[in-house]
Amino acid sequence: MYFNTPVMPITMDQAQLTKVYLTDLERNLTFYGVVNKLTEVNNNMQVILTDVKVYEYESSNYLYSLPEISFTRPKAVLHIEAA
Repeated sequence: MYFNTPVMPITMDQAQLTKVYLTDLERNLTFYGVVNKLTEVNNNMQVILTDVKVYEYESSNYLYSLPEISFTRPKAVLHIEAA
């Protein structure tokens, strides 16, 4: 039997919470925080991070912290690595 399954976006669910460095290359910012949600839709990344510290990417200077941040950016301008 064949089932037509729709293509689902890439997601990171609550069971996979992890700390990451997420760099926005266009805005020269690096976000360090806990992934609450990470979804890829139409070559865009929808991101929600908690317990966030924000740094200037080129200098690594600390800028500020936030309890939570959410944004959607083109996948091509983001770099994500485990902390």
